[in-house]
Amino acid sequence: MKACAESNTTVCWTGEDSLRFYAFGLTPNHTNDMPRLHAEAWADKRRRTNIARAMFQMRFPDLDVKRKSVKELRGMEGLRVRTLYAHCGLQHGVTWKSRNYDLQNWAVSDDVNRALSCANASLYAFCASIICSLGYVPSLGFVHDAGTLPFIYDVADLYKQLTSIPAAFLAVRQDPKDDDELVRKLFKQYLEERRILQRMPKDLADLFQTCILGLLRTPL
Repeated sequence: MKACAESNTTVCWTGEDSLRFYAFGLTPNHTNDMPRLHAEAWADKRRRTNIARAMFQMRFPDLDVKRKSVKELRGMEGLRVRTLYAHCGLQHGVTWKSRNYDLQNWAVSDDVNRALSCANASLYAFCASIICSLGYVPSLGFVHDAGTLPFIYDVADLYKQLTSIPAAFLAVRQDPKDDDELVRKLFKQYLEERRILQRMPKDLADLFQTCILGLLRTPL
């Protein structure tokens, strides 16, 4: 730990190959360049809206979001994600009704909803590890704004359709009674195949850079 502190290395406490995220620590002399960039973008309404739009553009490149408010984007996302769930259900022969789960009564959820919750939790942990290690601020979100980890949820949404959602439906198709081991295994395979670990730092850097470059051109 002393060597990490001396070399400005952020340490994250994780488990399950980074599919569980418990805490992270920063050295006293850690650079504040990235948190400052993040906070400045979040504090400026125009930049904040531009980044939210850019996030949606990354997920849905066919949509024109230049004049959409964050509220309108959330509504568009809900429709697109519901369509994606229905498509995955048909593709894998899995009965899909709706996204429905209760953390206080886990047993009432159906197989695919439990698999989705497990895969998404793993994705959140994975994103948290990368976001914290790079110095971004988990509590400052651009699309999500509630709780203590809105930026984690923002970033995770960029990759759900590539990782956690297909992993969940495939796991249920292969073993409807999976105890979460299979869905985590499939999720990790998707992470590796889609090279998410390599992509995410660049995607985030591009996201903030695009926001800055497009600030004067993009309307509120």
